[in-house]
Order: sequence, then C-alpha cells, then structure tokens
Amino acid sequence: KQWYQRRVAITAGGERDNLVARPYLPFVEPGCCTANEDQLTRLWGSYRPQVYFGLRPRFPESVLFGLMWMPLRQEFTGEFRHTAEQNELKSFMWTKHDGTHFGLQELKDNGYELETSFVKAHYALQDWSARIKVLPSGTRQTPTAVSLFWYLGVEHSQSKVLISGTDSGYAIYGETVELGKFHMTVRTRHETPDILYSSLHCNTGVPLHLLSDYVKQNLKPVKTMVGQMIPGLEGERYQCSEGSNIIIAQLTVPMNAVVEVVYENMNIKRQFTIEGTKYDDLLEKYIKDFDTKFEDKFQLKKKGFNTNQINFAKAAFSNLIGGIGFFHGKSVVTSSKRDKPVYYFPASLYTAVPSRSFFPRGFLWDEGFHQLVISKWDRSISFEVIAHWLNLMNADGWIPREQILGNEALMRVPEEFVVQNADYANPPTMFLPIENILNSMEPDDIIEHHPTLKKMYHRLSLWFNWYNTTQVGEKPTTYRWRGRNDTTTRELNPKTLTSGLDDYPRATHPTPDEYHVDLRCWLALAARSLSTLGDVVGTQFDKFKETAQLLSDNRLLSELHWTGSYFADYGLHSENVGLREIRFGDHVDKERVVRKLPKRQFVPVQGYINLFPFILNILEPDAPELGVILSSLRNTTNLWSKFGLCSVGKNDNYYLKYNTAHDAPYWRGPIWININFLAIRALHHYRRMPGPHQELAGSLYTELRGAVIQNVYREYTRTGYIWEQYNCETGRGQSVHPFTGWSSLVTLIMGELY
Repeated sequence: KQWYQRRVAITAGGERDNLVARPYLPFVEPGCCTANEDQLTRLWGSYRPQVYFGLRPRFPESVLFGLMWMPLRQEFTGEFRHTAEQNELKSFMWTKHDGTHFGLQELKDNGYELETSFVKAHYALQDWSARIKVLPSGTRQTPTAVSLFWYLGVEHSQSKVLISGTDSGYAIYGETVELGKFHMTVRTRHETPDILYSSLHCNTGVPLHLLSDYVKQNLKPVKTMVGQMIPGLEGERYQCSEGSNIIIAQLTVPMNAVVEVVYENMNIKRQFTIEGTKYDDLLEKYIKDFDTKFEDKFQLKKKGFNTNQINFAKAAFSNLIGGIGFFHGKSVVTSSKRDKPVYYFPASLYTAVPSRSFFPRGFLWDEGFHQLVISKWDRSISFEVIAHWLNLMNADGWIPREQILGNEALMRVPEEFVVQNADYANPPTMFLPIENILNSMEPDDIIEHHPTLKKMYHRLSLWFNWYNTTQVGEKPTTYRWRGRNDTTTRELNPKTLTSGLDDYPRATHPTPDEYHVDLRCWLALAARSLSTLGDVVGTQFDKFKETAQLLSDNRLLSELHWTGSYFADYGLHSENVGLREIRFGDHVDKERVVRKLPKRQFVPVQGYINLFPFILNILEPDAPELGVILSSLRNTTNLWSKFGLCSVGKNDNYYLKYNTAHDAPYWRGPIWININFLAIRALHHYRRMPGPHQELAGSLYTELRGAVIQNVYREYTRTGYIWEQYNCETGRGQSVHPFTGWSSLVTLIMGELY
C-alpha cells in the first residue's frame, strides 16, 4: 500500500494525461549539458559514423566533411564507397582512436586498402588535418588507380564557401556563424605519384543526405592526364560560385598516393600547420600516448594477452569510441492520448552507436552498455553523452528509445520504426555506468562534478518516476513492459520490443495482469543507483533507498517470480503454439495456431530472462535461489555453450524458432555479448562475496570469461569483424557487422573491469 501511495503521488492523474497528450513538450529545468572546456576540446571529431570517413563539428547546422571513393579497373564495375555498409568492404575498423585527439582506420577493399586518419593540434583543438593513403594489397584485383572525392557540405543557408586552386590540389575558404572563418586545403603529398585527374565540382541546393546518389548520377566520361577515359565529375578547375552548398574535390591517384586535408580556423594563432612531417610527428605522438593509456586503463599485457589479442581489444574499443556521432533533428512521437504523430522538440545528441553499418544512430538501452566501456577510458566523455541523453527528456520524464535525428539517420530506418510511442519504455541501462562511475569516484572528483551530478539527479529522478508510474503491473511491486500486440495472429509469440529483447518469448497471450521479472530488476538497479547518487549530491534520497530495498527484497522477489527452479515472467500462456501456412492466391504467409488453451502461470521458457535477479546482483550471496541458478548454469543442454551463454536454452521449445514466416530468431538462441558481460560481471561479484556459492561462482567465472574472449577474438581473426551475435552451436559471428556497440564489452571482460 505504501509503495502504491508513493508511486501515485508522483504525478496527479489529470496532469499526466495532459502531458501524455503533448509528448513533444521538453522538461523545462536547465539541461545537464553546458558549455565547458571538454566540449571545446571535442568540438571536432569523426562524428559521422554512418559514413566510412567523415568529420564534423558539434554544432546543429554547420559544415560536414567526408570521403567518397571509386576504384578504377580495366572495366567499370560500379564500385562506389561512401556510406558504411555491411557487405561492401572486406573489413573496416578504427584500429586506434582516443575519442578526442586522433583516429586511425583501416578500410580493406578488393585488391587495395585505404588508411584514413585525422589529428587535431594540441595547441588549438579547432584545427585538424586528415590523411588518406591508397595502398595495394598485393592481389590480382588491385585497381590501376582510385578516384577520391573529398567533399564539403553546408547545412546552414548563412554559411559561405569560396574556392581557389593549385596544380596539386585545392584551397577552400569558408565562414559559418558558429565557426567563423576557416581555410582548408586538399592536396597530395609531394612524394606522391602524379595526379591522373582532378576536378572541382560545386552546386547549390543539393540535399546532403542524397549526396551519394547525386555524385553517381553526375559521373561522366572524362580524360586523365595519360589519355585514359574514366568516370569523373566535370566542374571548374579553380573556382566555385559563392552560393554553392556542396563542393567536391576529385583527385584520381595511383597506388601508394597520399592525400592530405588541412583545416585551419582563421580566428586563432597557430604554432605550425599540421601537414607533412608535422602530421607524422603528431600522429606518432598520439599513437604512443594511446598505447600507454590503453595499457594503463585495461592492463591487458600485464594479464598475459599477446600483441595480436591486445590489438584486437584496441580495435574493439576504438571502433566504439570512434563511432561516437553528433546528430540533430526532431523525433516523431505519438502516445495513447493522440490521434496522430507529432514532431518532438528539436534536439542534439552526442552518442555512441551500436553499428556504423546498420544502426548508425542512438539507441537508449544500448547506450548504457557503451558507456560502461567509455567511462573506463574517459569519464568526461561519458558525462557528456549521458547528459545529452537526459536532455532529450520530455516534461513527463520519458526519453525516446531510438533517436532518428536528421535526414541522414531517417533514410536508413524502416518506416514502421520511425514513430516513437511516449507510453513505451526501454531498459534504463544508463544506471549501469552511473553506478560504476559513482563507485569509482574520489572525493575530489565528486567536488569537481557536483553541479553536473546534481542536474543529472533531478532528471534521473523524473525518469525513474516515469517508469514507476507508467510501467507498473496490476499487482503491487510488479512491472510490465507496454507495447505488446495482443491481437496479432501472425506472431508465434508477440514481440516485446520495448524490453530490448525483441522476440524473446513471453506469455503467449498479452494481458494487463502479466508482469515481467527483467523490468522489475532494472527498476531495482535504478532505485539503488539513485539512492547512491542522492547521497553523493546531498539531496533527500530516502524514497529511492526504500524503493531499492523493497525491490531487492529476495523473499518478495521469489514470491512473485520464483518457480522453484528459476525466475520467470507471469502471464496468460499456452505451452503449445505453432505457425501454419496460409495462402491468399499466390501469396503465402503463416498464422499462429494455439493447440492448447492458455492459462495464467509462470512462463516456462529457459533463457536470459531467468537470470536477471542474478546478473543485476540483486540476489543475496547466500540466497538458495542463487545456488540453483549457478548449479544449472553449466548445463550444456540449456544455456551453456563452448562460446558463451545462449539467449534461449537449446532444449527449449522456442530455441531457434521463427516468430513469423519471415522473422528469423533473434533472441531465441544466439549468443549476445551484453548479457554475457552481465553474467560474467555477476559471477565476478559473487566469487568475491563470502557465502556457500562463492567457489562455484569462481569456477564458472573463469570458464565463461575464457569462452567469450576466445570466441569473439577467433571470429575477429577469421572475418575481420566483431559481430552483433554469435551462433550458439558453432560460435560463428552472425547478423550485423561490424557491431562494436555492446560487443566491445569484450574489452572490459579481458581487463576484468566490471
């Protein structure tokens, strides 16, 4: 009763209805992000993860820079590279990237490679230079030359750009409201072989998100310096009109060519221009600093890993931090109180992304896992990212779970996923790094970050209250994910996209009285973190402390979710459903058939959901339920495999089952690194806690940690990629790649940093 009184008192019903009807209203308190030295330090970066190589400043509407390229072979093959795609290149990875000063990337294509890098001046971080090396890979497929297209795109109508040219490249002069005046040159290094063809193409009114199509449509036969006809852009040699919003410098170069791009802010004094040997020296310094810091933070050499394994970990980490992007735009939202979608308030977002090729945008539940890694490297970056996400909060305390900001992001999202519903939640994983950061802060750190932490506390409190008001179950201290389809006849088990576990099997017949154990555990973690944060910032936190104690009460948890053998959801469930083929003329589909009447019960599915009280460290070290979980964890006919924990047990009815005629199993068998990380982290926790299960937790920890590291590394060595998921039976990487969002948690597993 007290729990309900606290929950209902948060927001009066009529006021909530009004807010839900207007989900586009922002939370009006001052945002967590304010201008500071860190933001200036990281003003420029590789904040365009959706392209193979691009740079931009963290301003909503400014200038974008990027690279396109096209290999030239004896016959035109149509190969054209720009946006990061899954199946174009043999591999592409940032091999070293520190999130602030530099990045080094390898892009391996058919018969050749590009090495791209950028560095920023340590004396003036608004200056940067980039370099593109074209290298043969020693195969018969090596092209004769590569056409590089370095472009500048202007997002704001008040920006201006002017061009001049030289025999070895181009100089660009520009001015924007935010950046002021700047100067940029694009040219080859002096030791580079002769340029075969160069041109400068400019135009006005070109949508930047359609730039790839624009270039391909404007390629025409042009003659090189040696008389060869190649596809190229026609344009002025030395100048562009002032009204141009895109400028593309084409340099067609042979193998072993090096092209340098130098950007300088004309409003500051500089010690030197970052080019030639100065570039070499600065890049070498940053690489050395990176290697030193990486060992200091993760201590992989000290733990016995060899050079190849350490380079793998560096690539996993670098592709995560190098995949941080900056986005601006408006989400499209709706709610149960609205007849049609509406635009959210305009917002900017500085965030890592799950995958540069397939998910190059922000995802709420992914980001908490991302920041577990990044916070170990640079806490200030994590503070900025978390603050940006909290600034997306509306007046009701809701944060859209998928951030589709701007046209570049929008064009890569299926239409059915564009609209975000303000009634739907997502796992509040941001509390994972927040709890970690708080536990690692020294008194001086707390004093330094106290203003930011206090602002975060207010927003996190509202966020928690939104969950604790909108996602509760009908039974006290239970919680239910909203958004399941209770009328579908096409799904074997209606998906729960809001949980992050998509097609993981829940109750077959969604009802308002079902309740979900994972959501309850996420809220226990959130309340625990808020209690700690409230104590740190000196704010009244009793309500969160009491809620954390209530939701962590093992006896009450077991009364609600313990079957006697495992923790489970509760709901209206049939233990015998299937899909049967149906035809509509020439169209073939499948519909669900229920062969056994559903009844209200614990949902008897073996998988990740059963583990949540364990993997979020809610169980007491001496809890008998913990002993049962640990004893069954090693069962090779269930979740355990040689490669990690499978998402659904191998002997479960849902193992590798399609959910519709076309939806392949996603969370129904494959191994996911984020949940394996949480399991390994929990085993590490319980192996250090005195109790009857300490020894078993220790042996399972050693074995599971070794299995996950070995398999992810083996697949990286075999394929050149880190993957979204891994096959439960073969260990092979599958689905999205490269996927260095939460799969980069392997770096923390190697370093035993939990």
